[in-house]
Amino acid sequence: MQQQLSQLQEEVNKAKSEKSQVLQELEEMKWRIFSDRSTSNNQTSSETAHDMLRSELEKAKENERKMLESLRLQTKQLEETKIELEEAKLELRSLREITRASEPTSSPTVKNLTKSLTIDVVRREDNAKMLRTELKLALEAEEKSKKAMDDLAIALKEVTTELNWVKEMLTETRMELAKTREEEECLKKLLKRKEDECDKLKLEAEESFNLWREKENGFIKCMKISEEDIDNMERENSRLIDSQRAAREEISKLRDILKQAINEANVVKEALEIARNENSQLKDLISEKDKAFQGIKQELECLKVSEAAALDSVKELQSLLVATSSIDFGKNTAALDMETPRTPKPPKSEMRVKKKLAKYPSEQWKGEVFCTSRGRRHSFGDSERFEGSIFDMIGSPLEKKDQTLAPGENSSAKCVNFANIHEPEPGWDRLKKKRQILRKFGDMLRRKSFK
Repeated sequence: MQQQLSQLQEEVNKAKSEKSQVLQELEEMKWRIFSDRSTSNNQTSSETAHDMLRSELEKAKENERKMLESLRLQTKQLEETKIELEEAKLELRSLREITRASEPTSSPTVKNLTKSLTIDVVRREDNAKMLRTELKLALEAEEKSKKAMDDLAIALKEVTTELNWVKEMLTETRMELAKTREEEECLKKLLKRKEDECDKLKLEAEESFNLWREKENGFIKCMKISEEDIDNMERENSRLIDSQRAAREEISKLRDILKQAINEANVVKEALEIARNENSQLKDLISEKDKAFQGIKQELECLKVSEAAALDSVKELQSLLVATSSIDFGKNTAALDMETPRTPKPPKSEMRVKKKLAKYPSEQWKGEVFCTSRGRRHSFGDSERFEGSIFDMIGSPLEKKDQTLAPGENSSAKCVNFANIHEPEPGWDRLKKKRQILRKFGDMLRRKSFK
């Protein structure tokens, strides 16, 4: 049994070594395949690699068969040893029972037999222990061999997959070779065409080069002409710059003139506003004076009517006085000496005239003197009532502004001088001068614009 176990161990070790060798060879083949792919894709290298893989697969299959046969033999031997162990156990049990039954009726011969039997039993037990240990070792070796077989199967599967992949690659490489050959033929045709096209392009390049030289000469001439034009343009630009400077100076002068004109225009506007205000004031004064003049005319007419009525009443009184002078002369003289003088009552006609005159505002002007331009009084009726008039209250705007009249002047200064209303004021001379200046300035601007 020990020899068999040792043989099994040796076979297992051989299988492991062969497995490691196969794995190494597979790795080497992989590297060779990859190196062959990288270096060259020729058909010969792929075929040699394929043959090498086939031979190695066959070797691996033979080793696998040998390992399986050895495992089968070992399993048979283990089964036989198990049967022998069971038989030995049964014999030991039977011997023990016999010894137990024969102990009371034992003899020296039986004792000797029992001793010999015990010695045999001990030996057999030792052998059984040895067989158990060998079985354990055999089982461990069997497990190891199973693992090795599994590894070999996995490696074989990998190798087969790689072989299939290599076959596919071979077919692909063959197809690629066919395609490359076709492409080579097409490329050869294209090369011929390209060579013909290159010849044509060379001829066209020579022609275009000649044309380009001619165009270059034309461009050089155009550049020279353009440089001359640029010089002329620069000169014109310098002239224009000078003219622009002069124009700017003129513009600055014109701006100054415009500023002065604007200032003068502002002054003129202010003067016009002042003149308009004065004109409006003068118009108001004229309207007021016209109204006063019309009132005075109406008063004069009323006074003429009252004067006529007074003359009639005087005539009547004279006639009555003449009639009654002879009768009542004495009485009247005595009464007049005794009594104070009284104003006689006016007749009814005079009362009516006074009522008419009360409607006008001239009755309120008592104690005033109506004066003429010569300074004489109008001598009819009570002329002292009409001393001064409405025109004395209303003065010209120059008199309102200045107010330079003295309080101790004669009555002629109070009267209105109607001739002075139509005389021109000193502001109109300024306006005329400003208008003349503006006209001259406009003529200057027009002349410069025409230039």
